[in-house]
Amino acid sequence: PKGLVSTSMRLLERRAALFSAVLLGAAQPPLPSRAALSGVPDTATADELAAAYATGARADGGRGANTMIRKRAESGVQRVGSDSPVFKPGAILDGVRSADGSTVDVSFAYPKEWTVAGGPNLDVRDVRTSDSAYLLAAPLPSGQALDTLPRSFFAELLFRSDGKYGAYGGVDDFAIAESGVALLSSPSGGEQPYRRLSLRFDVLTYNQNTVRRRALVSATAAGGSVYVLVASCLGSRFKEAQPALASIQDSFRALAAPRRLRPGPEDKPA
Repeated sequence: PKGLVSTSMRLLERRAALFSAVLLGAAQPPLPSRAALSGVPDTATADELAAAYATGARADGGRGANTMIRKRAESGVQRVGSDSPVFKPGAILDGVRSADGSTVDVSFAYPKEWTVAGGPNLDVRDVRTSDSAYLLAAPLPSGQALDTLPRSFFAELLFRSDGKYGAYGGVDDFAIAESGVALLSSPSGGEQPYRRLSLRFDVLTYNQNTVRRRALVSATAAGGSVYVLVASCLGSRFKEAQPALASIQDSFRALAAPRRLRPGPEDKPA
């Protein structure tokens, strides 16, 4: 029927636009000691260690072989489907649930040699260098707009105690080095604002060491939610990793999917 065909075409055009943004844009943290991954046998190979760590498990505080693996970091992301989010090597394209119950299409590019973590989170990383990129989601606070969200909103979202960076204790020396808003074209022909941030912060690791990290962030609002893509690396690698992180930041898109229209009387078969 004509109405359903036109709706399907709009969905295909939106997906094509998202993928184009990914192509224009275009790594996993170092493995901890065997003692840190207490659920992994001592006989595990390097590949088995990498696979276990890539699933998101971490040691839950303390030191040595008696530490327990903590649950996967919470991101606030609720994926709509169960298929792989990898559109092609180096490109994520997926649908996620927003605060108002609608579907939001998200996409971003990343270096092809990086690994996609298994599980419900959208998380890619380079085990060798500790470079990574991952998606966070949270409801847009009532009465707020993307460009007026305070520094505390991003700090609380990035460093929540059940998240990726706040699980082992508080975060020190958090600073926003740069901040701005980019207006990017949307498939509808309008412009959508993306908040761009450059961050530095010190986090505690599973063995209570303090590590400096740098991150490039891109955030936008869709469907009543704020979607935040965080591309980060060790502070000592920022100069080298910055071009790749900037490409990831630039490639990020989050677009509210058009609601499916019910067929009208004119769409019924003759």
